[in-house]
Amino acid sequence: MKNYFCLVLLTTVLISCTSKPKKEDISKLNGYWEIEKVAFPDGNKKEYNVNESIDLISIKDNKGIRQKVAPQLDGSYLKGILQDNIRIVDSADCFYLKTNSKFTKWEEKILSVSDESFVLENEAKIVYHYKKFVPYEKRK
Repeated sequence: MKNYFCLVLLTTVLISCTSKPKKEDISKLNGYWEIEKVAFPDGNKKEYNVNESIDLISIKDNKGIRQKVAPQLDGSYLKGILQDNIRIVDSADCFYLKTNSKFTKWEEKILSVSDESFVLENEAKIVYHYKKFVPYEKRK
């Protein structure tokens, strides 16, 4: 019975964290990001073709901020008055983005990170796909 429990625990950890991003890739989260799509546990998806606000993420030494900003046509950004404190936690061989806002706390598992995109999964198993924001004046 003890061996069975250990096998189940090991399998759970391996399944939940099979594609852990590299530690050095976490710095790629810095920058401006927009939601591309959201995948729900029931299989439904929501595509985002236009975003009025985007996320500014700034992390150093696994701590930082996440703030909603509104891109302007002239290349500037209007920043919202709220900014959330974030930290990156390496737990059970997975990286988590833990957010602490003025009103609530939550955590999201970092499923993947690249120069152009990243994917987060929240506690409700909703998966958020982000893409690097391209300023309006650079779009063709």
